[in-house]
Amino acid sequence: MQAGWSKIVITPEIGATLTGFSAREGVSTGVHDDLYVRSLAIESDGRAAALVSVEVLALEGDFVGVVKQAIERRTGIPAANTLIACTHAHAGPVTVKSFFNPNEKVDEAYMARLAAAIEQSAAEAWERRAPATVGWGAARVTGVGVNRRDPEHGYVDQDAGILKVCDAEGVVRAVLVHYACHPTVLGPNNLLVTGDFPAAALGEVERAIGGFAMFFNGAQGDISMGHSSDLSAIGVIAPGRTFEHAAELGERLAGAVLAELPRIPTAAVTLEAASVLAEVPLKSYPPAEELARESRIAQEHLASLAGRGIEDPELRQAKTEALYTSINQYLAGFNSEYPAGFLPLELQGLRIGEMVLIGLPAEAFAEVGRSIKSACGSKILIVGLANGYFGYVPCRQAYLEGGYEIASSRFAPEAEDALAAAAAKLAMEMSEERKPQHGA
Repeated sequence: MQAGWSKIVITPEIGATLTGFSAREGVSTGVHDDLYVRSLAIESDGRAAALVSVEVLALEGDFVGVVKQAIERRTGIPAANTLIACTHAHAGPVTVKSFFNPNEKVDEAYMARLAAAIEQSAAEAWERRAPATVGWGAARVTGVGVNRRDPEHGYVDQDAGILKVCDAEGVVRAVLVHYACHPTVLGPNNLLVTGDFPAAALGEVERAIGGFAMFFNGAQGDISMGHSSDLSAIGVIAPGRTFEHAAELGERLAGAVLAELPRIPTAAVTLEAASVLAEVPLKSYPPAEELARESRIAQEHLASLAGRGIEDPELRQAKTEALYTSINQYLAGFNSEYPAGFLPLELQGLRIGEMVLIGLPAEAFAEVGRSIKSACGSKILIVGLANGYFGYVPCRQAYLEGGYEIASSRFAPEAEDALAAAAAKLAMEMSEERKPQHGA
């Protein structure tokens, strides 16, 4: 068995538009910490896989597909065996257009550089592979992620998944950290490029092992530091949204991971890849004319409150209504392209030894993640924002409560069940014995 790794800087130029918050005003004024694409390539028994973490908000599925094909041509690693996921950084370049930023422009020149960097990182990881062993574990993490819709009682997955890679002498050389939480310690008022708390965590891990670390996000749709997503979306800044707090949370996550590392055994393991298509039900929306009228009324009401401060309750409500009506128009246009009422969503599975990673091109709620794990009945890590981006997948209960994530979701309440069923099918397929497939 062999493994290799690589990371390449993908920080945008100063002056670039930063994405992640509809309420952010202004362009980047500097760099707090660089953004990277980080790749881990693994080969075992004639099979190969690549795990790629891109420190941006999200990527379109078509873009990811093209990059996967480029990696396959360069390395021989099948596109189906490459998982490309975003950390969901909210202070990075504009890489997608979505419900929160329909008027932002994607810099095609930057995207070309990003595609080349992802390909190069995966190729370098493949070229640098050497004898290795791997092992999976989990660390209990408290005091980092909070359910932002219900900070007191809402569900949080407090386990951080860990992939440990050792060299032929048994020395830890690379670590993959998996944790479900929005990297949004910094808010819309921040204009410095940053990877937020995951960047701080990876820095701590790399310094401790003297090697390489990467981050995958999980089912983090309703998990952050506990601040209100509704208020954040309209520019209300809660206390504690500082780089110092990001460093503190990163150190806490890294500390839990580093404490668990010595207890994780490693071995040469087998690899397996598969995918399944889930027919995920979409929301229904009123006619376009009605949505346009609602949006116009909301914008006119907001304009009538010009001059009031953000602390004014009526202004806050008006900003929220204007945002929601704009989101409804955007998502209704998207959903109208699927008259059958279902979006075919691909779930990718990679089995590395006994652990199965399930890549999901969306932001699933923590409860949806728990439903998927329960349905699969095996060791599962849900990798969010993988191979594309289709926004929030809330749990059923959340639709009764409303709020930002519900308004921002294109999916119907039954989406949770559809994804859990598809993931269970995928996990079952991944556990079946298959005939050896030779070559990369």
